[in-house]
Amino acid sequence: MSLAVLDLNDASLTLGDVDGIRARSPGFALLAAEAPLLGEAARSKARIDPRSTNSQFWLRLGTEPLHHAPAHTRHNADLGYRHLLHVHELAGQPAELLLAVPGSFSREQLAMLLGIAERCPFRACGLVDSAIAAASTESLSGAALHLELQLHQAVLTQIDHADGMLTRGAVRALPGAGLAALQDRWARRAAESFIRQSRFDPLHAAATEQQLHDRLPGWLEALASQDSVEAELQQQSNRYRATLRAGEMLDAVQSIYADLLEALAREGTDATLLLGARAAGLPRFAERVPEARTLADNAAIRGALRHASLVRSEERALRFVTRLPAELAAASLRVPTPVKPAATRTRASAPTHLVSGSSALRLDSGTLYLLGNDEEGWALSRSTSAASRCRLEQDGTDWYACAAPGVLLRIDGLPAPGRVRVGAGTHLGIESEALVFVTEVVAGGNGA
Repeated sequence: MSLAVLDLNDASLTLGDVDGIRARSPGFALLAAEAPLLGEAARSKARIDPRSTNSQFWLRLGTEPLHHAPAHTRHNADLGYRHLLHVHELAGQPAELLLAVPGSFSREQLAMLLGIAERCPFRACGLVDSAIAAASTESLSGAALHLELQLHQAVLTQIDHADGMLTRGAVRALPGAGLAALQDRWARRAAESFIRQSRFDPLHAAATEQQLHDRLPGWLEALASQDSVEAELQQQSNRYRATLRAGEMLDAVQSIYADLLEALAREGTDATLLLGARAAGLPRFAERVPEARTLADNAAIRGALRHASLVRSEERALRFVTRLPAELAAASLRVPTPVKPAATRTRASAPTHLVSGSSALRLDSGTLYLLGNDEEGWALSRSTSAASRCRLEQDGTDWYACAAPGVLLRIDGLPAPGRVRVGAGTHLGIESEALVFVTEVVAGGNGA
């Protein structure tokens, strides 16, 4: 891996290259006495030790001193530096990185970021606006408006389209409309359901509050397509259950949804709406803007790599690229596309089977549920059940996987908290089992 891209969204810093995602790490730091815990390790303890947890160091990147911080961490810039080192190591230490940065970063923060990167063991060789990079992967006929969520705010980016180029326009941050605020509201509403139905308050103890936040993404994923989900929490030897209803959970965040929709309506007149993966992943949000397009979670990485020759620089002082070529619409292409014979017309990245050991499960079109690894092995079903471990959805020629509530799903060894695109060669990890997606290849007529 020679050149990679770091998408710097504090909801989850994502590092990838031409072969896919190499590392993800949310912007959390736990200021322990010896050395800070970072990323997922810190997030998983954020509710247990909230006073020692910092999740705003990217939002407030700078050198203002932190109060009551240990000697090894003076300010947010120190945490940003350590987090970059952490993600870089998780990804296998690529030599060069293009940095995809949201437009909400101020000039001072961009300068701070580049100063931090100079101290890191990789070479930062390019700086590009993440919304422009993501939009460059879409065929656009005119202006666009890009919405993505960070941990503590949403960011709206206006994108102008003229003469075959995309140029960043105004950028507007919506404080308090980030994932952290949404999850806090959902957690409180879920806790109310547990209190009402089981007389158990998961927010009363730090351990069960953390457990609630850990399991919440899986429950919300289910509520995106179901009217209710059965939630369960454990305290010592006791198990508590509650039915979470989609309507009640949506009511909890109605005001934030309304603010986002109002901002889209005001800023996006006659513009194509582009929803980043985190915005599109909000339960039932995308259906309120049916005209919007949903971007892949690695769109900024793909866009930066596609235009690496324009973003990459040999100069030490990097310029912030906010203008990139637009993707050509299919109708504008004049070169005819050769048509392959029907017997061999297979998209290489589209899987046709899911392999477990010596068995291959065929991926029939539509939505399928992967049922649990019991005595009879894995099975695919059209209907969900208590044995469901994962949902597989077909979207056009692409396939996506998302975990069932309470199930830890890994894609190519990395935790997959939401809906993730899979392709031939993708490894699916569930509990202690490993499965792999493959593509069936039809042999030519000569038998070779």
